[in-house]
Amino acid sequence: MIKVKKLSSRKLAMTDKKDPNKKHYFQPVGPLDFAESMSKPQTLDNPLSLTVWEKGENEDQAELYIVLDYNPELKIFKLKPTGKLMTKITGSTKAGKIVLIKIPFDDKIHYFTGGKLKFHVEDLSYSMEIQQDIFKSQQRGNFRLNASEVIPIQFKIDDQVFPALDISTGGTSFIIDQSEIERFPKGSLFRECTLRFDRKNYYIPQALVAIHIPMTGEDGVVNGKIKIGISFKELARKTEEELYIKISTEARGEEMKKKFDDILAKKTSPT
Repeated sequence: MIKVKKLSSRKLAMTDKKDPNKKHYFQPVGPLDFAESMSKPQTLDNPLSLTVWEKGENEDQAELYIVLDYNPELKIFKLKPTGKLMTKITGSTKAGKIVLIKIPFDDKIHYFTGGKLKFHVEDLSYSMEIQQDIFKSQQRGNFRLNASEVIPIQFKIDDQVFPALDISTGGTSFIIDQSEIERFPKGSLFRECTLRFDRKNYYIPQALVAIHIPMTGEDGVVNGKIKIGISFKELARKTEEELYIKISTEARGEEMKKKFDDILAKKTSPT
């Protein structure tokens, strides 16, 4: 469990700031909710991590750290560098700078904020002081849009393109024959995939096979088809935001069309 010091109720108060992100993809998070999330138990196999990058940098220039503890009063993380960080001894080039921060809490929630990264040469450790507002995104709380003739969706793994059934900012799904199941074992990870949606290709760095669902025919009998549920991993922030906007727009358009069709049906039905 990550060590989190108790924060007094007086210091937990936070004014409700107006922010353009509040009504869209990102929601502001108060210090109490954030501290509670940081205090939840983590496993050795899946520790809480923190990714930092400088504004304007590409995703491959980001650095990954393991969170050892969090002090909510000082808003400071104690961090351990990972094998992906080449400057464990000499210190990160981002040390002493204001950086952007992403904390993937689980498959559903990511926290975003900004702060100052510090390198402590005496014990070769790092700390991060949060200096900006904290926001969270709940990927699977967003719209899930079904594919159709009007909204075709495709997903490419290796050199094979699959017609997708649906899309959300968190993932997609497609159907395979039972004979192909060994190629897509649950928990397997595919790299450098491509999502084709709204006449545009989106780069998906990692695609995790999250679930298998046997399909049935109209008679309720299993028909030898398997639905493969895919979870997107390591998406660039820009890609997440763009997908959210396009999926939400299309989903609202579909809902408006359904309402219009219902109204039209009522007007044309015999009384």
